[in-house]
Parts: sequence; structure tokens; C-alpha cells
Amino acid sequence: MFIDMTETTALPSILSYRPDELKTKLIELGFKPFASDQILDWIYKKFVLDVDKMSNVSKAHRDLLKKEFKWNWYSSVQTFPSSDKLAIKYVFRLDDHNSIESVVLKEKKYVTLCVSSQAGCPVDCKFCLTGVVGFKRNLDASEIVGQILAANQDGHGISHLVFMGMGEPLLNYENVFKAIDILNHEKGFMISKRKMTLSTSGYLHGIKRLIEDNRPINLAFSVGNANPLKRVNLMPIEKRNPIMEVAKLLKQYQDSHNRKLTLEYTLLEGQNDSPQDIKELCALATYLDAKVNLINLNPHPKIPFKPVSSQHLLTVKHWIHKAGVPVTIRFRKGQDISAACGQLGESYL
Repeated sequence: MFIDMTETTALPSILSYRPDELKTKLIELGFKPFASDQILDWIYKKFVLDVDKMSNVSKAHRDLLKKEFKWNWYSSVQTFPSSDKLAIKYVFRLDDHNSIESVVLKEKKYVTLCVSSQAGCPVDCKFCLTGVVGFKRNLDASEIVGQILAANQDGHGISHLVFMGMGEPLLNYENVFKAIDILNHEKGFMISKRKMTLSTSGYLHGIKRLIEDNRPINLAFSVGNANPLKRVNLMPIEKRNPIMEVAKLLKQYQDSHNRKLTLEYTLLEGQNDSPQDIKELCALATYLDAKVNLINLNPHPKIPFKPVSSQHLLTVKHWIHKAGVPVTIRFRKGQDISAACGQLGESYL
């Protein structure tokens, strides 16, 4: 599918407004309040972005909507279902020819969307394919919200969100939280913030803003290695954002909001899987009163590490459990379509 964007790129996206802002804008354009609510209902409850399908909107108003707003936020989209149908990768081609990827993850009782916040990523974690791609640009709020809308248009009924796709969300703070406000709004998607998790590699300024702005949300902190001397080789962000300082800020944030904190730990054979590595991880988890989510590396030819064996994965889990730290294993979904954790970015390569 290809949509000509030449006439619409200068217009503001209909998805870039918070619902209350959009209602105000529509009233300024001459819509009655009830008609403005109808537009919001078409977008966020019925998932319709084709103005001509808005049957209870007058033709004059439909023409005005086309004139004032941009309704298409991508030029093409491809979907790739995994062999077990539990994961579906979306690859969106944007107006400027950049691509982003998001992943529908089907659980037993709900459906999660793994959302991208940037095209590419500047953090350059050595075990992540998106880091190999490098940074292209931040996504605007409409491009973030649009990922959820597209999945809902296909009938997936997204109820949970994880900002764990391409990019570091806290490096795109303004657009990410504008999108979250739209997604959470009662006239938007009404997704509870308790069903949203934001992943960070440990960006100090962003965590400080969470505290200053009083923004409660579930956080997942990508550790890599709890030892800063080892971590810096896996995650260069350690140079300017030391894990000890990050831990102090996370502790302050958690004490203020009592939200869930997860330590994401990608196991790399011979890099962070020794008894001493896990002992230091457990000490960090205990300090932060956090649970550990173990992720065995999802390999890719462009990533210079190997996953641990299945037996060693269970051994590491046992070590952590024995230390009194809650621990889970994130089992692979979508690896066959390069949609598993750390594999997004294949569309660039």
C-alpha cells in the first residue's frame, strides 16, 4: 500500500492533539461540541482515519477535516506474523523514508504492543540491533499514537503497552509523554498508565524530569551489567550516566510513586553471566526493591555476542531466586521474524 503524502505533509496530524486540545480546535473551526465528540469517537473508539467513512459527519465538515488535518501518518506498512502467531511485527515507512517497527505480543488474557519512540537509537547498546542501526530521528506524538491505532485497526485490541521498541524513550521525553497523555485520556484509548511500562537504559536527565514532573509510570531499567567497569563496555551510556547515580535517582522515583520497577538483564555468554555478575545484579535489585527479568540474548549476525545455554539460564534464575530477589524469564516471541527483544531494526539492514 502506498499513499501520496505530498499535499498533506505540511498539515498538522490529527493524532498529534490531546483529545481535549483537538475538541477545542474543532470547536474553533465551527464544529459543535457534540460533533467534536463524534470525531474523537471515530478515531479513538472505532479506529477510523478515513474521513469519508465517518457516516454521521456532514459532508461540509468532512471536507473541512480533510483541509485542516493530515490523516495519514505513514506511506506504507508491512506486517510479519511469527510462525506461532503469538507475535506480529509491523514495519511502518514514514514520510521521510525512515522506518519504525512495533510488535504485537499476544498473551493468554491480553494483548501488548511493543512501541517505538525513535527511528533508530543513539544509545548504542552492544547487544541490541537497533543500536547497530544508529539514530535517525525522534518520533512525534502522532507517530507513536499511530502505532497503537494501526494495531487496533487490525483487530488486535491492544490493552497493554511497553515502550521497549526502537529508541530510548527518555531521550524523546516530550513526544513520548504527550502520546501517553493521548493514550490514557478518557476520550482517547483509555489505556491505564498501570498497563504501560517505559524502558530506559538509564538516562539521568530523563529520570530527573519524571520526578520533577510527577509522572508516575512503570519503569524497566536495562542493566547490561551491574558493575560499572563492565557495563561501560556493553552500554556506552554508562560514561555520562553512571549506574550508581541512576540507581539513586530510581530509588528516589520509586519511593515517590511506588510503581513497579523491573531490571531487564540480557544474558550474554561470558560477559555478564558469572556468579559474581549475578551477585552484583541481586545487590542492585535488593537496593531498588525491584524484580529481575532475565532475557537470553536473541542472536543476530550483527550482534557480537552469544546467548547462554538453556541450562545456564535456569541456573542463573536459581541464583537470583536463592538471593531472595523476584525473578522471571522473558521467553522469546517473534525471533523468527526478527521481532524479539533487541532485534528491531532489520528493516534498515
